[in-house]
Amino acid sequence: MEKNSIKRLIENLEKIDKKAKNAKLALKVIKIAGLPRRRRISINLEELNELAKPGENIIVPGKVLGTGNVDKAFGIAAIELSGSSEKKLKEAGCTLISIEEMLKKENARLLV
Repeated sequence: MEKNSIKRLIENLEKIDKKAKNAKLALKVIKIAGLPRRRRISINLEELNELAKPGENIIVPGKVLGTGNVDKAFGIAAIELSGSSEKKLKEAGCTLISIEEMLKKENARLLV
């Protein structure tokens, strides 16, 4: 994701109503998204597969890398996906959506 895209993401998240269910989650994403790229989380599919439960909705405030495989379907939103991770996630039946859309869901979980 380019610098301008990160700025837009932060601006959109700052507009979320502070009384909304996922407002605290949005504030955490804003804080992490504003960090330099080298300080944001990077997670491999292998780790993600171990941490995620089937049907769960996960927010990764960083980059998802393609090492490993996924054997269950879950929803995922990330700042950045590598090409191979995106392909493997789609093949596993995972739902890829934006962070803004994920924050509208009630059972979203942040991985940090």
